[in-house]
Amino acid sequence: MMSVAEHEPVSSHPHELARLGVVLVAAGRGERLGAGKPKAFVELAGETLIERCARTITSLPGGGHLVVVVPEELAGETLALLAQFTDAGSLWELSVTPGGRERHESVRFGVDALPEYADVVLVHDAARPLTPAALFERVATEVRRTAASVIPALPVVDTLKRVDANGVVHETVDRAPLVAVQTPQGFPRELLAAAHDRLGSVSAPVGAEQPTDDAEVVQRAGGTVLTVPGEALAHKLTTPGDLTLLLALLNAQGPGTQSPGTQDGASR
Repeated sequence: MMSVAEHEPVSSHPHELARLGVVLVAAGRGERLGAGKPKAFVELAGETLIERCARTITSLPGGGHLVVVVPEELAGETLALLAQFTDAGSLWELSVTPGGRERHESVRFGVDALPEYADVVLVHDAARPLTPAALFERVATEVRRTAASVIPALPVVDTLKRVDANGVVHETVDRAPLVAVQTPQGFPRELLAAAHDRLGSVSAPVGAEQPTDDAEVVQRAGGTVLTVPGEALAHKLTTPGDLTLLLALLNAQGPGTQSPGTQDGASR
C-alpha cells in the first residue's frame, strides 16, 4: 500500500462518521465505455472520476481513510491525482492499492489496506462521480445505527418484461418489490472482511457467476442487507451515453460545480 499521508488522530471530539474507511473501486477496465483507458481516469468537465469522488469523500466531516483501488500500473498516476486532497489541515488520510482480477478481489484488497481504526467501511464505485456527500453520510449513519449492512436503492419506474434469447417477450415482471441498487454500500468492517474471506475460501461451482456488488458478497455469507433511499445523481458511467447524461446532470447543478478553467463541460 502506498500512502500519501501519515496517520494522525482524526479528531479529539469524535463525530458519528469518525473512524470511517472508504474503499473507492477504480480498477475496472471499462471496455463498454470504449474510452481507451480505465473509466475511472476518464474526465468529466476537466476532472477525472477519481478526483470527483475523492473531493466528495474528503469533504465528509469527522475524517477517516480513503483507499483508492486501481490497476497496479496506474498507482503512481493516482497518487499524483490525490496529492491535491492531502493538505495539512485535512482529517482524511489517502492511500492507493493495486486491484485484483475481479471486482470482489479489488474490494477485499482495499479493505485489507485500511487502518485498524476504520470500523465502518463504505465501498464506492468511481464510476458514480456525482454521488452527493449526503448519500455517503446517510449510509454511514445507518450502518452505525443498525450495525447492519446498508445499501442505497431507488424504486424501479420502468415497466419490466422478461424476454428470451431471441428478444421475444414472455411476461411482464412485477416491479413493486424491485429496486435499483447504487453505491456507496456500507458495512461493519469485520462483517465485510469476513464475508470476503469466506468468498475467497469457498470453491465456486463451475459456471457460477461472480458477485456483482458487496451486498451480494455479504448475503452469500448469510448476512442481512438493509436499504436507504438512493440519489438520482449517483448515476453510473457505463456507456458513452452515460457520459452525456452525467455531464447534463453536472451542468444542471450550476457553474460552481465545474472545475476551474473549464467551460461548457470541455475537458482540460
